[in-house]
Amino acid sequence: MSSLSASHPWIASFRLQAMIATGLVMFVFITMHLSNLALGLVSVQLMEDWRWALSGIWTSVPPLKLLLQVSLLLHFALALVSLYLRNTLRVPAYDMAQMVAGVLIIPLLSGHVFGIMAVKDLGLEPTYTLVLSQFWVVSPEDGLKQIVMLVVAWVHGAIGIYTWLQSQDGSPRLMRFFYPFVVALPILAMLGYVEAGRQIIPVEEGGMGFTLANDPNANGPTVAQDDIPAIIDRARSGAQMATRGSLALVALALLARWLRLRGVNRSRLTVTYHGKRPATFDAEAGLSLLEMARAQNLPHASVCRGRGRCGTCRVRVLTGAETLAPPSEAEAKVLAHWKAAPEERLACQLKPTSGTLEVERVIEPDYSNLDYDTPKGAKPNPAEV
Repeated sequence: MSSLSASHPWIASFRLQAMIATGLVMFVFITMHLSNLALGLVSVQLMEDWRWALSGIWTSVPPLKLLLQVSLLLHFALALVSLYLRNTLRVPAYDMAQMVAGVLIIPLLSGHVFGIMAVKDLGLEPTYTLVLSQFWVVSPEDGLKQIVMLVVAWVHGAIGIYTWLQSQDGSPRLMRFFYPFVVALPILAMLGYVEAGRQIIPVEEGGMGFTLANDPNANGPTVAQDDIPAIIDRARSGAQMATRGSLALVALALLARWLRLRGVNRSRLTVTYHGKRPATFDAEAGLSLLEMARAQNLPHASVCRGRGRCGTCRVRVLTGAETLAPPSEAEAKVLAHWKAAPEERLACQLKPTSGTLEVERVIEPDYSNLDYDTPKGAKPNPAEV
């Protein structure tokens, strides 16, 4: 797979762009869903009034429903490919949190998805009064699972969007809006969820006993009573299959990765970092220079955390350039964007194979010599740095 990507750069480019596009679709979906929950701070009635526009539109409008389904499945499939292609699982805490959250999304989401499908099969409308009653009165365990799912999905999406925004021009200005948004929305949503639960719990149990005006479910299920257990069992079986299937695919990806790395004959090389924080160490070929530095706990600038987007992990190759493969199309594009010198390379894309390599960081690990106000197309003035 990695050799195929190297010989066909468009494959790696497609994988990256598809991950970003599908991630954005799902982030918009969960943002709208959390916004709907936040309306619970006002009333359950307001949540229901806005349900179609903020949540129901994704399941009621066929093109959006298809877009969401394809995005979820494609994003998960691409994540499995990325997991398979990883040369090391020693990654920053951000990446580990995102990976773990990504693995948990489908197992946590499956129960809710198949539950909503069962509600519709029963001839009911998934109103907020019905769903909240299930989560707060009938099965609080399902409600807790729903909260965990939303938090996990938000963490996964927020880290991905943060990484993507950090690699864009004008990222400091974007972050001024993103930071408060990414913190405030889930807090408001959870507060809205709790307040809505307080309203929906029956009066005799300490709640407000809210009932929906013109409740479409007032007459109960429209299917025969004998069919209800089969519909519920089918939903439970579907959720279990989705959970086990997704976890099995993750396990297969890890196994395939282990087999791939097991068959690689790795040579050793010596890497030397010059500059303010010098270091010399032996490393195993096959890893990127950034991964080698991380394995040695050597600090290294990398805003996008090794995704080849930001250009902040650039190094100046002092010795050993003749043993290195030329930059890929994607790496060359980032280097050109920064107007990098010919001897500069991206540490996250550079994979030395043997011999001796001596480099110097272009951007200090603490970003002290990075001018965020300087456009990427222009170099900072050394005198100002």
